[in-house]
Amino acid sequence: DQSIRNLLEIKDQNIIFIEDTYFDVVKGLQALIIPAILTYPIDRCINCGFAGKVVKYGFNTNMIIAPSLVQRPTFLKLKRQRFKCLACQTTFDAQTDYIWFNCRIAQPVRQLILSDAGTNQSNKAIALRYHVSDKTVQRIIDEEVSSHNQFHRDWLPEHLAIDEFNSTDQMSFIWCDADCHELGEILPTRTSYQITKYFSAFSLNARKRVKTVSLDLNAGYINLVPKLFPNAEVIVDRFHIAQMANRAVNQQRVQTMNQLKKSDKKYRFMKREWKQFLRPITKLESSQLQYHQSVGYYETSLNLVTECLELSESFKQSYYFYQGLLNALTAKDKTIFNNCLDNYHFSDVSLDTTVRTFKKYRHQVLNAVDSPYSNGFLEATIGRIKKIKNTAYGFRNYNNYINRIKLEILWLHEPRKIKCA
Repeated sequence: DQSIRNLLEIKDQNIIFIEDTYFDVVKGLQALIIPAILTYPIDRCINCGFAGKVVKYGFNTNMIIAPSLVQRPTFLKLKRQRFKCLACQTTFDAQTDYIWFNCRIAQPVRQLILSDAGTNQSNKAIALRYHVSDKTVQRIIDEEVSSHNQFHRDWLPEHLAIDEFNSTDQMSFIWCDADCHELGEILPTRTSYQITKYFSAFSLNARKRVKTVSLDLNAGYINLVPKLFPNAEVIVDRFHIAQMANRAVNQQRVQTMNQLKKSDKKYRFMKREWKQFLRPITKLESSQLQYHQSVGYYETSLNLVTECLELSESFKQSYYFYQGLLNALTAKDKTIFNNCLDNYHFSDVSLDTTVRTFKKYRHQVLNAVDSPYSNGFLEATIGRIKKIKNTAYGFRNYNNYINRIKLEILWLHEPRKIKCA
């Protein structure tokens, strides 16, 4: 008896095992059946409250999905004692904490389903493992989500990070705590109206508490931040700054390369070893000769890159501007970054647009150079969100998608090593 209790994690002493277990076919599968009886004395009616009027009224048998050690389904065949009140003629069953009211799934199974839902697994995979339907898995997730308080309108972290991602059929807005790297909230859309409506619900004191907001170079967000957070400084994410310059330089590399014949060795080098032009120049090999299959001889990477830069003066200028930005971001030196912007000469190339954007938002961009905050962790969070979507082969229902995201990333995640300020 105690062994079965330990196996099924039953602590309620009112559940009594009086028969041996046996095997039977349930829903087309060979299942292990564990018979049990749930009964206890009762003196008052749960409906009218009269004492001494309740009598036993037979049994009601239920098949409860119980924990199993193997893939074979395990059911607790529970005979619940029925009671009848002679005063109000009400009938009711005996209840136990092991099973929720009007439920056929044992509590340990529910916890196992939630535990697996906290990892990146599809609902159908979890449903097959515990012999329930995928709709049951989703219902258990929704019930868990409803137990969490998601709204705190009197507090905001001092440092925010905001971005957007593709949710179901539209772009959704997401913000996180830049100190704790904790998910804050996800909004269905990224429109200024939706964002303003959401943050305006917070108290003014909570919004004044925000000191920095890190984001990408989105003009809508940059103009919106001062209206919502009066004391906040805007920090443009360093990764997006480098990425914009990176893409512009790479586009010029392609344009310069396409002016050469495909049989040219410089064309082959720029085509096959294009990553050499995007690496920091300090990481290019400058002394050790290496064999480059693209050109067919031994040479240093720095010399080959330098030879290709001589093909176009505008490409050469853009390349060294890009290297100056990387150096400024690495050294966290605003002076170098400012000098790069001031000394740049416009030459009707793709990098011109990027530089104009940097100059337009110079203050916000310079904040990123020496700031300890960035959107790196938020990009990683969005990467995890995309994996959740890919595992499920997409979500049609927005609420189901967001509930699964919060369950995995916010509530059932592993303990974080980062300590909040």
